[in-house]
Amino acid sequence: MVEIPQHYNGKPLVHAWTYCATDGAPFGVVGRYQNGSDKKEIVPFFKCNGASWAAGIELNPRPLFGLDKLAAQPKDKAVFIVEGEKAAAALHSIGVCAVSSLGGSQAATKTDWTPLNGYKLAYLMPDNDEPGEHYARDVYAALSALELPPDVKLARLSGLPVGGDVVDWLQNHAPDWDGLQPFPTTEQAWALSELRTELKKAESIPAEWNLAILAGSAAGVFDWEKPNEIETKTPTVQALPPELIPESFRPWLADVSHRMQTPPDFSTVSALVIIGSIIGAGCAIRPKRLDDWEVIPNVWGACIGRPSVVLKSPSMSEATKLLDRLQADYGERYEQEKAGAEFDGLATKAMLDDVKSQLSSKAKGKGKDRAVNPDDLQKLKSDYVELTQNATPEPTRRLFKTNETSIQSMTVLQSQNPRGILVFRDELTALLVKWDREDGADERAYFLEGWNGNGSYTDCKIGRGITDAKQICISLLGGIQPDKLKRYLYQAMQGNNDGLMQRLQLAVWPDEPERWQLVDTVPNKADKQRAFNILQALAEVDFIQYGAKQGEFDDRPYFRFDDAGQAVFNDWLTELQTIKLQREENPLMVEHFGKFRSLMPSLALIFHCIDIADGKASGNVSAAAARLAVEWCKYLESHARRIYAMAESPEHEAAVSLADKIKAGCLPSPFTCKTVYDKGWHGLKDKHEVEAACNILIDENWLILERKPATGNRGRPPLPEYHINPVFQ
Repeated sequence: MVEIPQHYNGKPLVHAWTYCATDGAPFGVVGRYQNGSDKKEIVPFFKCNGASWAAGIELNPRPLFGLDKLAAQPKDKAVFIVEGEKAAAALHSIGVCAVSSLGGSQAATKTDWTPLNGYKLAYLMPDNDEPGEHYARDVYAALSALELPPDVKLARLSGLPVGGDVVDWLQNHAPDWDGLQPFPTTEQAWALSELRTELKKAESIPAEWNLAILAGSAAGVFDWEKPNEIETKTPTVQALPPELIPESFRPWLADVSHRMQTPPDFSTVSALVIIGSIIGAGCAIRPKRLDDWEVIPNVWGACIGRPSVVLKSPSMSEATKLLDRLQADYGERYEQEKAGAEFDGLATKAMLDDVKSQLSSKAKGKGKDRAVNPDDLQKLKSDYVELTQNATPEPTRRLFKTNETSIQSMTVLQSQNPRGILVFRDELTALLVKWDREDGADERAYFLEGWNGNGSYTDCKIGRGITDAKQICISLLGGIQPDKLKRYLYQAMQGNNDGLMQRLQLAVWPDEPERWQLVDTVPNKADKQRAFNILQALAEVDFIQYGAKQGEFDDRPYFRFDDAGQAVFNDWLTELQTIKLQREENPLMVEHFGKFRSLMPSLALIFHCIDIADGKASGNVSAAAARLAVEWCKYLESHARRIYAMAESPEHEAAVSLADKIKAGCLPSPFTCKTVYDKGWHGLKDKHEVEAACNILIDENWLILERKPATGNRGRPPLPEYHINPVFQ
């Protein structure tokens, strides 16, 4: 069963037509969405997404609707060609073999018509308008290019209104039929009889259609319609207002943003991810008043932007440099402790060696019968156990950040750093692609578990022994280029979605600055030092001293909301569960909102801990921290919608980019796909992207495709060429 959304862009699903292969297996569906008499939206769903189908199609050329009917039709029998799935399905319901292409009157040139090769006769049944004529001419040109083309006749149905088709013709005789459901069985016999009468008046193809083909021009190439507007579908995002930045960090991050002339989003998100990583599994928040549901505040963040334009790497580094400085301080402390620990280790070893020497002597016994004194052995055993248990443990260096991601190395680091650790990658896409490969599946699963912050892992390898990490808590931060993220999302969303992208909760993609000015001022070192002091304090803080609780069976200290903060959380969670999740139509956003259950309390705890370290708070998490977390969720929602829109309509965004190039006069007419992707333009860097963009621009009357036949007996046909609407020349 092919399942598609019941609503699209706020419009309900009216009807759906399933595309089936020659064996009858479904491989896609086209849905019609419409509110009453409003403008309809015809949406293809050819991207498998688990048990359902996602909007879009990447098949090129596109398949015919009715392939299963065609496969059952003998080649000496006639085939009907109509415009649109609705018309073809109407003919199917009266027992007639009919096919159509996907995408309307401009779609014939991007459709695979080879399944009609070798059929004896085809009836073209055009709609009664100019677009219908264009469609029929384009279909005829495509059929003429087949190795064994059918004989083609024009069947113009009588009595059609302007714009009418075979559905209207059938409704003339069955007014109660809605045109979508199967034609009434009781009326089929006369409908077929009337159709045979109409076919007796079928016309031969006009001579000028053949002349156009012989001249090497695509049918209708000189008949241009007014081009439609092409606008981006990328949603707007909320700019990060200063009041969303924690007050303790606000002057420092405002200074960073001003000096770099970049949005404050990147440096702020980086700072929050870093704070969450330092807190890590050291404490948690229990968002409900009585329940023991616990959230650990490690978070994952991604900074999305074009390279060298929004300076995402330098912006992130402003925050990560503070963490590097903190890590260096702990490195120096480790070196100092290491020398003393080495001496203690030598002393313990010397005493253990002395016990071993005594044991060797005592074990030989005394006297003629070499009797061994059990009391002596027991005393040595007691000394050995005491020395072993009281031995100074080997010091480990506390780390806060790493670029390492392998399971074995991460497990060692996690065992040595029980609060967890931040994994930083300047370019996250390479890591995501690695996890999509078969050899990266285990590492992917490891990180997904580490996102929760409370997992455990035991690594056992011959030669290395057992490494037991009782706490796996991973924070993640990195940058992503939009082009690379688009390709990753486009590929990843074809398979099962395991929620990896939804875990990047602090993913931001701000607008690029419209204005730039040269700024050359001294950095605000005092406010930067204040931020560093907060990091230092959080690395050492005893959360219990500041109001966290920890019972006998609790793994870590935890906070709850105060009364006012609890009311804020309860209202927010109720709205999330009963309104946002219920009304959301985008399945990716539904999964994303599901992760907000932990995001909001995580952010509230992070803001609370910042205030603790800055000497401004203690006790339970306040309503102010809760309200700030709610506002952050609203801000991050707008960025998530922009990100997932890129996954839903990459072809449309490529078409917008190509349209901009056409309007700027950057392309000749005609041009080929290779002409475009050789230029390496943003969003138009490979053949698939360019072909998808051209197909959309054909639908919108910007382009017309021309296919020229091969020359000579064995020559390859020239690359298809796209002619630009003269409006833009």
